[in-house]
Amino acid sequence: MTITVHFAQPGPQNTDAVIEAVDRYLSSEEPLDKIVVASTEGGTGLRFAQRFPHRGVIVVSHQSGFVRPNHNEMPAEMRSRIAEAGATVLTATHAFAGVGRGIRKTLGTWTINELLAVAYRTFGQGTKVCAEIVMMAADAGLVQVDRDVVAVGGTGHGADTAWVVRPAYTSDFPTLKMKACICRPLEF
Repeated sequence: MTITVHFAQPGPQNTDAVIEAVDRYLSSEEPLDKIVVASTEGGTGLRFAQRFPHRGVIVVSHQSGFVRPNHNEMPAEMRSRIAEAGATVLTATHAFAGVGRGIRKTLGTWTINELLAVAYRTFGQGTKVCAEIVMMAADAGLVQVDRDVVAVGGTGHGADTAWVVRPAYTSDFPTLKMKACICRPLEF
């Protein structure tokens, strides 16, 4: 039985507690061999890669151009450090953004992708991130859609949320399953 850890507030101050909660979950439940972690600049991803070297850590960065054209927020040296720790770095278009975000920014029209993101955020930004990064990893062939994974997300920087998720490809979004909440903030 999973006991969900709740944090009073969202944010990076919860990162250590998320790592501990994931470790406890993985020690007590059926073994999962993949951890998918959101990491903008790489620090959180590196910490998970170092803590869980035999778990197939996948670090998902923001897509290039997220902040400004021709720029990615995760420096090349951080990508190298994560790879040296045995993890994989995935940079891809956000599952709930992509073309839909471009339409909203240019034409002011909301698309279903961004409306789904808003719906997931009713459970917190980290929960939305967990759903999104697992689909991105599935689309890239880095996780199997018939095996549960641990997904770790956050609000801003660091980690404050972790879920057990059954992945789905973005083209099969309705089959995504948010199966067990390991930890998340109560306020967001």
